[in-house]
Amino acid sequence: MKIQKRFYGFTLIELLVVIAIISILAGMLFPVFARARESARRASCLSNLKQIGLGMIMYTQDCDERYPLPMWESSETYTSTASGSSGHTFIMQNPVEPGTPAGRYEFSPGSGFGHYYGWMDFIFPYVKSVQIFTCPSYTIRVSSQQRSDTPSYGYNGSISNLKPYPSKPPLPLSAIKRPAETILIIESPSYYAHVDVYGHGYCSTKGAITPGSLMHDALWPHLEGQNVTFADGHAKWVKRGGSAVCPSIATSDNAADKLWTWNPDYQ
Repeated sequence: MKIQKRFYGFTLIELLVVIAIISILAGMLFPVFARARESARRASCLSNLKQIGLGMIMYTQDCDERYPLPMWESSETYTSTASGSSGHTFIMQNPVEPGTPAGRYEFSPGSGFGHYYGWMDFIFPYVKSVQIFTCPSYTIRVSSQQRSDTPSYGYNGSISNLKPYPSKPPLPLSAIKRPAETILIIESPSYYAHVDVYGHGYCSTKGAITPGSLMHDALWPHLEGQNVTFADGHAKWVKRGGSAVCPSIATSDNAADKLWTWNPDYQ
């Protein structure tokens, strides 16, 4: 007797049900994966800022306990009374050496982009890495173009003393009244703040930044928070709205710069 084999397959309804279940599971898991990936990026960025903080402290120990200049400025204009960056001559790297911060990055002192020597170059002999000045989560848009050649971190202008003009020497360690709570390096919000960043970019209610916007993402790129290096060299992740960056909401740009987290003279 011949036995006839019967083959069974999935019906269309069964296939659609399986596809629907897979889609639901994927929708549930993708945010988890994205958060895990961002957590890894946050950890990498925090490591960058810890190395930068250590480089800053090592630099101060070799340079009369004074923080580095924000930008290398020619001696002729360093003490001038000219107003604004147009009256100052900042030194650019020429020829460009890609293996150094000035050769790798371009930023602006307020009057065009260039491979300027900045604070990253001063601490480069101590950190010996160009890559640590780029956050893996960082992007910024300039003239509707994504720029990958600008660094990710900004230097507190109240310590670097680039402004108000004329520029003054950066502060010594002894001038910081609360070094463990005063911001030194922070994830910077714009292409020129890498050498000149202040509290009003983060804490002022004037021109509030919309959540989800590119500027908001640049300010707080890590799970609604950011990594910060403080004046004593230690670094940590802080949550948006926390007292480590904005202890209170300022009502004007100038008031935000006087918050104790940004003001080295606050006691």
